[in-house]
Amino acid sequence: MLAEFSSAVDAVQCAVEAQAAWAEANDRVPPDRRVKFRIGVHVGDVMVRAGDLFGDGVNIAARLQSSAAADGVCISGAAYGHVRKVLPLTFH
Repeated sequence: MLAEFSSAVDAVQCAVEAQAAWAEANDRVPPDRRVKFRIGVHVGDVMVRAGDLFGDGVNIAARLQSSAAADGVCISGAAYGHVRKVLPLTFH
């Protein structure tokens, strides 16, 4: 799934809340049936064509997603710069 946000803060907050909701839902499912998601967040330009998103911003977010831990969120330095003083989260 790919989502575009007008705010890095909104994107990271949504990612964290989504992971928490999926973790809660997984608690009610046997371990062999659990689905774990990885989320990547980046701040960058994207192009919209026929309802699809393209561009370096999308490509970087996809690379970050593949680097995230299962049930985790990986954000770029650009996204971190926007959210580090706003969201009460611990970043590694």
